[in-house]
Amino acid sequence: MALSRLYKAKRILGMARSADFRISSWLLLGATLQGLTLVLLPKRIALLPPLFILLYRIILAFLIASGRLPNELDEGVIHVKTSSQFPAADGTLTAPRSGSSIVVFILGSHNSSPLGRLTPGVKEVGMHFAAMWKQAEAGKAKYGYLGNTPALAAQEDPSEIFGYRGGDDKGLTTVWISYWKDLEGLHRFAHEEAHWKGWMFWEKEGAKKLPFLGLFHEAYEVPAGSWENVYLGCRPFGMGNLRFPVQVNETGFEGEKGAGVRFVSGYGPVTGKDWKSMETRMGRAPGSLVASK
Repeated sequence: MALSRLYKAKRILGMARSADFRISSWLLLGATLQGLTLVLLPKRIALLPPLFILLYRIILAFLIASGRLPNELDEGVIHVKTSSQFPAADGTLTAPRSGSSIVVFILGSHNSSPLGRLTPGVKEVGMHFAAMWKQAEAGKAKYGYLGNTPALAAQEDPSEIFGYRGGDDKGLTTVWISYWKDLEGLHRFAHEEAHWKGWMFWEKEGAKKLPFLGLFHEAYEVPAGSWENVYLGCRPFGMGNLRFPVQVNETGFEGEKGAGVRFVSGYGPVTGKDWKSMETRMGRAPGSLVASK
C-alpha cells in the first residue's frame, strides 16, 4: 500500500514542471518541506540534505565549467556555421538554395488554470497532441511532414524587455513549430484519424468542459527563394532537424537497395561567400535586398 501511494505521488510530481507554477510557489514549497524536516528531525541532521545537495551542485558546475568533467549539455552541439536546405538526391547541399516552397505550421495550446499541467483535462488534450505527432511521423511520405520542434513554453516577461507583450506571456502557453512540404499534405493530414479525433473531442467536450484551455494554430506557405536559416554553436534544431524527401534510383541511397523516397537530412556545415548572407542562402543574387534608410 505504501509503495503504491509513493508511486502515485511520484507520477503526480512528474506531471508538474517548473513552468507550471511561479518561482515563488516552488520556493514556498521547498521552504515548507524544509520546515517539516526541522520539525521531524534534529536540527543538525535536517540541515544536512540541502547543504550537501547545494555543495554537490556547486562543485559539479565548477568541474564542468573548468573542463575537468564532460559537459552533457554540449553533446551534439556543432561549433561551426551550419544551414539546412532541401538536399539533392545524393543528400548533399548542392541543390538550389531555398529551391522549394515550404509550409510552416504553428500549433499551440494555452492554459489559464493556476494548476498548470495538473489541471483536469490537460492529460487528455496532451494525449491527442501526442497521437497527432505520432501519426504525422508514421505517414510523413503521405503528408509531406518534415519534422517539428520540441514543445516550447512561453516565459513570463513582466518587464517587456523582449518586446511589447500585451498579456500574451500570462498563463502557460505551449507551441510546436512544424514543417511540411506543401499545404496539400498538411490538409490531407488534418482529415486523418488522429487529428479528427482530437478535433471532435474538443468540439464535443473540451471547449465546454475545459474553459481554461485554448487551442490555436498559424499556417504559412513560404514560396521558393523566400526562406533560409543559419546556425552557429547549436544542436540541429527547427529546420536544422528536418528530414527531407528525396527520390532515389534503383542503385539506392546510402547503402539502401531499391528505388523510392528516402527522408534525409539537409543539414550541414557551410562556408564561403555563397553562404554568408541572407540573400545567398535564399538563392538570390548578392545585393538584391537593399535596406532603405
